[in-house]
Amino acid sequence: MHACRKAKSKFRPHGLYIPLPIPDMPWVDISMDFILGLPNLSKGMNSIFVVMDCFSKMFYFISCHKVDNACTIAHLF
Repeated sequence: MHACRKAKSKFRPHGLYIPLPIPDMPWVDISMDFILGLPNLSKGMNSIFVVMDCFSKMFYFISCHKVDNACTIAHLF
């Protein structure tokens, strides 16, 4: 509790939180993330690339390698 009070700014207060806009169509606003550190799956895949539509909450799980570069991930996407 003491650490929280000590870390808060007294000179420049933070503003109010602004909510994110709500999407009005599917697949316009997406979120991407990775699940790493999995045991080897088929063909040596050891990670999962997760793509989520923020409107419908629909997910795609794409298996990938932990060491894949941005070009490979873009191709998977």
